[in-house]
Amino acid sequence: MGYNKRNDEINALTKESLAFAYYELLQTEQNISVTMICEKAGVSRNAYYRNFTSTDEIIIYCLISKWAKYCEVNPVPPEDGEVLKQRLIQFFYAEKEFVRAIKKHDKLYLIEELFRRVIIPAEDIGMTKYILYVVAYSVYGIIRAMIDQNFSETPKQLEVMFAKHK
Repeated sequence: MGYNKRNDEINALTKESLAFAYYELLQTEQNISVTMICEKAGVSRNAYYRNFTSTDEIIIYCLISKWAKYCEVNPVPPEDGEVLKQRLIQFFYAEKEFVRAIKKHDKLYLIEELFRRVIIPAEDIGMTKYILYVVAYSVYGIIRAMIDQNFSETPKQLEVMFAKHK
């Protein structure tokens, strides 16, 4: 069988449908089954298992694709840790309802996973990798504090706070 671009498009749509269905269910339901996700997405269980191995994977997929879309509108210059920090704070604040839903389902550890996948490229080695870990976890610490404070401060208020303590 040859390469079929149409299958890729169908798979991408299926993946989007599943992710969106789970995203919506996370906001309203407490116990979410694969059957519920498939029914809401209008796809079979086979389609689910072809695209995802777990609901955690769906959350990571949602976070990564939302972050990618956010970066299209708000580009982050490479090697600019300060802009990256600001963008991540703004992004998570903008996605606070999704993050609250993730927290409600005890899956906040997936945000840390997003940081590992997005901020720390696999190809970096040596000191660069360690510096990226420090940057990633310091920003993750800020995001985690925002979550624990239930997003009581806006990104602008945080910026002002940090500026005072430089």
